Amino acid sequence: MSLSIAGAVVASPDVPATEAVWDRLGVALPVDVVTPGEGGYAGLVEVGLLTENVELAAALLSRRGLDVEGGLVSIAGVRWRLTEARPDEGVSSPPSPLDHVVVSASDPTRAAADYGARLGLDLRLDRDTGFGFRGLFFRCGDAVVEVIVRDDESERADGFAGLAWRCTDLARERDRLTAAGVDVSEIRPGRKPGTRVATVRDPDLRVPTLLIAPAR
Repeated sequence: MSLSIAGAVVASPDVPATEAVWDRLGVALPVDVVTPGEGGYAGLVEVGLLTENVELAAALLSRRGLDVEGGLVSIAGVRWRLTEARPDEGVSSPPSPLDHVVVSASDPTRAAADYGARLGLDLRLDRDTGFGFRGLFFRCGDAVVEVIVRDDESERADGFAGLAWRCTDLARERDRLTAAGVDVSEIRPGRKPGTRVATVRDPDLRVPTLLIAPAR
């Protein structure tokens, strides 16, 4: 069974404003915006996983011990939606492909088992980042699921923590976005050697969002 990232669902109390800023960002995966559900949480609430057959994948993941209902897979409350159809909505040009999804976890041993042995993602790296958290990096199609576990146990939680998008020309992309009224930070060296990054700070995104490109 192969899996890749198929899209995301973001909850926002101002759906039109959030849809507008995601449209200006112009990413290569669909981002659906919905109103907050019970509890009123606003942010990244679900990520889609593309698979060849939802029914077979759901049955396999259930046998492996994951919480599966229909096509919804819940890992410590983090929601992943199995889907067969790759959406074909148009996106702004140039589209930025997804580099990685950041997931926060409270238990590194459980996270390694859930995302690796049960979900079936390939664990490529497990290391102390030196930035106050341990990182487990799983390959998922042409993107990465980065699971972070805080060094401070009182700060550990389970949930989505952000999205990062690849750019070929970060300076040009930053200029395009700022001209469109999107708040983007200055460019800085990335934590990954050989990269440069910029943070998209528009609060209407409702998701911590990073742009990443190779250093020149």
